[in-house]
Amino acid sequence: MAQQILRGNKVHTLETAAESEDNLLLVSKHRNEAERFKLELWHQRQLIAALIRYHLRLHPDDTCTVLPAETWIQGKFNVCILVLVKAGESIKKLIFRCPIPFVERQYPGTIDEKVNCEVATYIWMQEHCPDIRIPDLFAFGFTDGTYFIRVQQTSIYTSLWRKAWQWVYRCLRYPILSDYIRDSGAPAVNSAYMLLEYIGPETGKMLSLTWPDHLSDTARRKNLFASMARIVLSLARLPQPYIGSFKFNTLDCTVALSNRPLTCTMAIFEQRGTPRTIPRDRLYQSTDSFASDMLTLHDTHFLHDPHAVRDEDDAKERMTLRTLLRAVSHFFILPERRSGPYLVQPTDFHQSNILVDEEWNITCLIDLEWFCALPVEMMAVPHWLTNCSIDTIIDDQYEPFDNARKEFLASMDKELPHVQVEHDIQITKIMRDTWESKGVWYWACIRSLNGWLFVIEDHILPKFSTAKELAKDLKQMSLFWQEDASEHIRTKVADEHRYQSELQSLFEHST
Repeated sequence: MAQQILRGNKVHTLETAAESEDNLLLVSKHRNEAERFKLELWHQRQLIAALIRYHLRLHPDDTCTVLPAETWIQGKFNVCILVLVKAGESIKKLIFRCPIPFVERQYPGTIDEKVNCEVATYIWMQEHCPDIRIPDLFAFGFTDGTYFIRVQQTSIYTSLWRKAWQWVYRCLRYPILSDYIRDSGAPAVNSAYMLLEYIGPETGKMLSLTWPDHLSDTARRKNLFASMARIVLSLARLPQPYIGSFKFNTLDCTVALSNRPLTCTMAIFEQRGTPRTIPRDRLYQSTDSFASDMLTLHDTHFLHDPHAVRDEDDAKERMTLRTLLRAVSHFFILPERRSGPYLVQPTDFHQSNILVDEEWNITCLIDLEWFCALPVEMMAVPHWLTNCSIDTIIDDQYEPFDNARKEFLASMDKELPHVQVEHDIQITKIMRDTWESKGVWYWACIRSLNGWLFVIEDHILPKFSTAKELAKDLKQMSLFWQEDASEHIRTKVADEHRYQSELQSLFEHST
């Protein structure tokens, strides 16, 4: 009988698993699916090597080798296959990055959407943020067999012709004409993918590797904050007309803001089986409608999560808080900015996506998933700057974070004069105002996966009442969350009983 299961780097016993907010049944299922997917990719390694050879136009004497599976890197969403290419005297590593198709059967085209939006972000940043170092994108492909390569990998004539057309597109203010063209005749692989530059330690190391050692180092923190401020401001310098994500048009190779706002939260919820709430072609011209749909997404996730509540009282309290969150929305949406313009922001900006040198100057930004044009109110200082999760910035942790927040905003103020901003939005003023108004916590609830419960209780409710037991006193409001609220409560409690039973079986039958 297995007495423990692993969740990331954390080992769970049955007792700790039962108390965890995470759906560990789904974690186990996704781990198995990821292993099967990696095995499928390993069986396709010769095809992958042939595809890369074709994209890079390697000569017969050049070699392309898929490195052993033990060297591959796996994250929440992707498998990164390491590839070694020897071309003449040159030897370099590349990353062949494939999204794990967790929900492809439920929502066909999901991994294509993911790759498409990330590719579009690369292209948009190449055009508008050349000051931000990102990996080179050599090629990419979709599940329908359409593949694209960088035009620089083709003939000089083709490259010059594309440059001329790009000039025409800019003059006419057409969508961005990318540096990528269709690459017909390439071998087919059974996955969407991106072929990327491998960023080695000579360029920088993941911030997460040295984060615990130098967190209190004032000089390094100053360098990091300045680098992060430059990145945030560079991304946000251009106004956007909609709330949404960039999309690569496979027909004409242009990029435009034409996809739903594919945030990290939305992707994870759908990965967990939440029915799709926001269709792929939906853009927003109003902050109110975006916030409303995001709250509906959270509600839908709550309804379909088998591990959403502990018992009847917990269900009522969570439903009450979700009702209250919708009720107070109008306090936290800036009326003068509800119709835009909107600003490009990363929604998964964390230490493992940032490469730094020894002094914590940022040398490269990797993993450009989940970038969206969003309301300016959503711009916030990252909660992890003081090693806290969003729901633990209370009591003794509040003041250290507040000090780090002030320091970060001071860095933004210092960098702002060096950025050519093309709008009248006073970014740092709004970020300070949303902190004072508690709006930062409202938008944290929109972004949060499961920390919203504590954020509402600790930061939003005290804005309106000092009563300690307010949420419990207002439990009858749970009836206003959805029609047939009482039936939903019974269903959620039954879901939890079933979840705990299946969790126990997982421990009993795992080896």
